[in-house]
Amino acid sequence: MMRDARARWTLLAFLDEPERRAVTRNAVRRRFRNGDTLFHEGDPGDSMHLLDRGHVAIRIVSRRGDVVTLDVMEPGDSFGEQALLASDSRRTASVVAIGAVETLMLHRDAFLELRRTHPAVTDVLVDILAAQVRRLSRQLLDAHTLSADDRVVRQLARMARSFAVDGSASIPLTQEDLASLAGTTRPTANRALQPLVGKGVIELRRGGVDVPDVSLLEHG
Repeated sequence: MMRDARARWTLLAFLDEPERRAVTRNAVRRRFRNGDTLFHEGDPGDSMHLLDRGHVAIRIVSRRGDVVTLDVMEPGDSFGEQALLASDSRRTASVVAIGAVETLMLHRDAFLELRRTHPAVTDVLVDILAAQVRRLSRQLLDAHTLSADDRVVRQLARMARSFAVDGSASIPLTQEDLASLAGTTRPTANRALQPLVGKGVIELRRGGVDVPDVSLLEHG
């Protein structure tokens, strides 16, 4: 399983095999149940996680007290890496398990030691932060060029691909989650989803969305 995980984590792809082994050897495997909070917004940040199994939601609490879903990560992604930048850093968001989740947790001290003994590992952090900038840039572009309805459908298609199994997907995200991901409101998300319901492309259920045929959603 570890070998497959290393192949899946794109952020480790440019490291040679001994360096990949060094990263995973210094990490601690953590397991979480559905709904568990891996860490809370504002917690001291002393580690990063490589997501090996399951999905996690990145969430913050707005000034109005609303829970906002910023992103959903899948196996092969990483999170919490900003905690490695400074010894006094704090978590900027909470991370919640969606389904059963397994991660490899790399503590800051282990990462600093790896940077000393394997200089190429420094590129890992640079690559992660660059990917974050690209993602935020795409979101900003979408906000300026796409309607709210189109953003909802785009996020739904992205989640369908992420949760797809054998061509169909059961997405365990609420309409509020989809609205947050698209930067809009729940009523707008519901309005965008109803035409897809009418066409039989998706089925709405309590706490989630089912997509019988992901290809229909992507090309419909």
